[in-house]
Amino acid sequence: MDEASEVRRIASGDQLAFKRLAQVYLPAIEFYALRLTSNRALAEDVAQETLLTLWLKAADYDPKKARLTTWLHQIAYYRVIDALRVAQRYSSADAEVPDTTAEDATDAERASAAGIKNALLSLPERQRNALVLTYYQEFTNREVAMLMGISRRAVESLLVRARQAVRQALETANGSHL
Repeated sequence: MDEASEVRRIASGDQLAFKRLAQVYLPAIEFYALRLTSNRALAEDVAQETLLTLWLKAADYDPKKARLTTWLHQIAYYRVIDALRVAQRYSSADAEVPDTTAEDATDAERASAAGIKNALLSLPERQRNALVLTYYQEFTNREVAMLMGISRRAVESLLVRARQAVRQALETANGSHL
């Protein structure tokens, strides 16, 4: 599929082109938002708003500047930041942490997944975002830098600090040194 052509079709109002790209990108955008927020409803909202932006702003997409997935993740990133800021203002309740582990997982596997999830949630926003984009969404450091509007060196620094913090959190949770 030629994504640039599909986006041009969307810009001219082609609903089928939009549907094709939405089917491809909705799951990835939703997964990304869920990793950043740990709130399924918020992640779904962010994913839908991101696709709405694709529909409304398709003409703004420039395939020479970024891959479509990078552009969409950048939109989702800013939507997540906005949503988290609004949520912080209006609620002091803890974020929902969905159980995404398989039903047939062992207690140890569930505990490990919960520990990793909690370690991710404890990271500062920028570190968590760099880690999720790199390891879960599989973007290159260059792409992460473009998405976050920072240098590649800054991304690498965020990743080093994030990995150290996750390791420390897991060591603390396990009561041992990994």
